[in-house]
Amino acid sequence: MTKNPFALTAPKALRTSGKSPFGRMARMANMALGSKVTWEDMDRLNPADPLPQQNPLRKIPCMILDDGSAIHDSTIIMQYLDAYDGRNMLLPAPSPEAFAMLTDAIIAKGITEAAFNMVYEIRNHPEDGQPNMEYVDAQREKIIGSVAYFGKNMPATDANLVSIKLAASLGYVRFRAQHDWESQSPKLGQWLQEFADKNPFYGETIPTE
Repeated sequence: MTKNPFALTAPKALRTSGKSPFGRMARMANMALGSKVTWEDMDRLNPADPLPQQNPLRKIPCMILDDGSAIHDSTIIMQYLDAYDGRNMLLPAPSPEAFAMLTDAIIAKGITEAAFNMVYEIRNHPEDGQPNMEYVDAQREKIIGSVAYFGKNMPATDANLVSIKLAASLGYVRFRAQHDWESQSPKLGQWLQEFADKNPFYGETIPTE
């Protein structure tokens, strides 16, 4: 297939943080495609950082294009990179299969969102140690339900939109120790190991404290 079949503006830089699970999704997609988009580790604590001008929501990842415009959100960035690449490697052309994959990708991303919410609810109460446990438990139930779903609907271990998001999400929950999903679904633990063995970029993007 022709490179950049949709005449998209070339991606220039991927702005994120090495600890961001959402940024990791975009970085892994970039590496899976063999793209040469550079990764910039942005500094949230630097008042001069241009992120507010690049994304009014001030969220990462944020991908800067050659013309200075920006693409936000890991899912959209991954789709943009795939469309620019032109091989439909991460997501098929619009079809029932593609929309099913997009749906699963959002479920996978939701695992990270739930774990992220748990982490910050607990962090926001360092003094009284009284996080809203009803809220924390509700987030954990989302993870449990999603792990159960993927235990029955495991994607291929090839790099695609779903597998990359699921691998990053499971890795993040393991990293933050918010739920012992490997005891809940040993088969999913085996799936993640197979994904990591097949795709070296998984190990290359593991966050550190």
